[in-house]
Amino acid sequence: MSIRKIEPGMQESQSADILADNVARLKALFPELVTEGAKGPAINIDVLKALVGDATATDTEEKYGLSWHGKRAARQLALTPSAGTLRPCPEESVDWETTQNLMIEGDNLEVLKLLQKSYAGKVKLIYIDPPYNTGKDFVYPDNFQDSIRNYLELTGQVEGGRKISSNTEASGRFHTDWLSMLYPRVKLARSLLRGDGILFVSIDSTEVANLRLLLDEVFGEECFIIDLIWKKRDGAPNDRNIGSVHEHILVYGKALTAGSTRTLAEDRLNLMPRTEKADAEYQEFREPGGPDPRGKFRKIDTTANAKGGRDVASLHFGVRNPTTGEMCYPRDGTCWRHSKEEMDRLQADGRLYWGVNGTATTPMRKLFLSEAKPGMTTPSILPDMPLNQHAARELEVLFGQKSVFDTPKPTELLKLLAHLGSGRDDICLDFFAGSGSMGEAVMMLNATDGGQRRYVLVQLPEPIADSSESRISRDYCLNMGRPPIISELTKERMRRSGQRIKTEGHNSVDVGFRAFRLDTSNLKAWAPRTDDVGQSLLDHLEHVKSGRSTNDVLYELLLKLGLDLCVPKQVREIAGKAVHSIGGGVLLACLDERISVADAETLALGIVSWSKEQATAGEVTCVFLDSAFENDVAKTNLAAILEQHGITKVRSL
Repeated sequence: MSIRKIEPGMQESQSADILADNVARLKALFPELVTEGAKGPAINIDVLKALVGDATATDTEEKYGLSWHGKRAARQLALTPSAGTLRPCPEESVDWETTQNLMIEGDNLEVLKLLQKSYAGKVKLIYIDPPYNTGKDFVYPDNFQDSIRNYLELTGQVEGGRKISSNTEASGRFHTDWLSMLYPRVKLARSLLRGDGILFVSIDSTEVANLRLLLDEVFGEECFIIDLIWKKRDGAPNDRNIGSVHEHILVYGKALTAGSTRTLAEDRLNLMPRTEKADAEYQEFREPGGPDPRGKFRKIDTTANAKGGRDVASLHFGVRNPTTGEMCYPRDGTCWRHSKEEMDRLQADGRLYWGVNGTATTPMRKLFLSEAKPGMTTPSILPDMPLNQHAARELEVLFGQKSVFDTPKPTELLKLLAHLGSGRDDICLDFFAGSGSMGEAVMMLNATDGGQRRYVLVQLPEPIADSSESRISRDYCLNMGRPPIISELTKERMRRSGQRIKTEGHNSVDVGFRAFRLDTSNLKAWAPRTDDVGQSLLDHLEHVKSGRSTNDVLYELLLKLGLDLCVPKQVREIAGKAVHSIGGGVLLACLDERISVADAETLALGIVSWSKEQATAGEVTCVFLDSAFENDVAKTNLAAILEQHGITKVRSL
């Protein structure tokens, strides 16, 4: 057996190839649909039309939907794999060894691609607060030919002079750039959601119509649940005739299965938590026999309007008052809401309220607080939510100064959304993290209900402008000894809010996070110098880039093998080499720089022994540095011993 070498460009060195997966699924369902084209697999459009019963439509026929110049490129962008990686930053993290939360710094397009193998179908809730396209909040590159290079240029790591898009009202591509930016990100996000997953998107009136059409296309319009309205300010701005005081939160669910006619219903959302105001309706009403031992209740009318053709003859009958003995009938113009059998049952169970003295002529039904639902129906206009000014005040208190971050969302608002859309052990993702409000909201919700939700935050390291408006934020980062970028404020908020939750006594809450930073792959791509091919060959003897640590390589392997970035990791010395076990032995990696012929047998047998000790469920992957082997004999012997003991997936870097 030989060890298969992982090279840049190979499937194992990239994120999930969504395009190839789509072709494979189509071919499995309809083999006749996929043909060979000049540039690879092609779809026979005529066959596709026949399969769906469309015998007349042509490829150029007008059709309903959202279209813009660049849509095809945006769709293709979502399907292009990423060869980047996420480099761990333990020194910027909190509780690195134990936390299950993630804070990722980088362009969210590339990050979403890199998360596909590890988190596809595992995220229960996604909340995003994307740029609103107001002309000054759009900072993503508008050249998507090489996303990693654009990201590096945007963050000042390389020079190239690429334009950073900043739309204005005068721009001819006012909507186009924004749609091209958001479309591939939403496409990738959908595949991360579980079958019962929920997406919340905040937006204002500028792009809400386009966003609704975009999400209808990506999720299917049948998966639209509701347009929630959040009141963001008390009074309208007085510099215009009509002032907006609200924002939209579009809510979508993911369809259960491809081709299913069943859609995601509202019952996938949890009920709102009960409020003191709602519970105040329940009282201990006086009755002739004393208070009802079942506790507080509220009164529900037992009659209904019988006018306008709604009268039902069978709902006109007498009910005997147990105190006066008189027969009571519905008031004029009404009928009972319940059948005679049901009214008799309510009477026998003491669930009809006849007044303080028991002399009422029309009873009311008792609804006990102890039997009420654990929550309340969520109205489409969210009630009693904090305003923008409250969110700003939250950060002032947390950071100890004003204006550290512009337009954050209130934590209580996001805490409600997290409650509505997630369970106690679910993953919540925000890939436009901003100040990190969703991360804090998840921790606060866990502190409230004892849950173990995990957050994943992704934020672009957007440079903070050196201007009078941004001076406070910029100086804050510099005073921390950190670069003046937005993601540094996000991480600092997570540190401070987590510490505050701890000081409030919630010691069981996970308030840590593992920090990662997007970068190019740790593996060198073959790029020979035409003026010195010999030196290029020598330079490529080491396949891992200089300056990259063992941890860098290990976490790239985690991503490419589809393992959770928070799986447990152990290290053991075997034959004088450090061997890492990740995910209970799913991945075993020895990245030592020298493995001799004499080391091979002892190292291989030690790895086999440790693998058996861990009783790993599933296939084991074993990885080594290709340049570490003394010669082909060392490599072949080690691989043969591992294969003899059942470890057949052996790779080298």
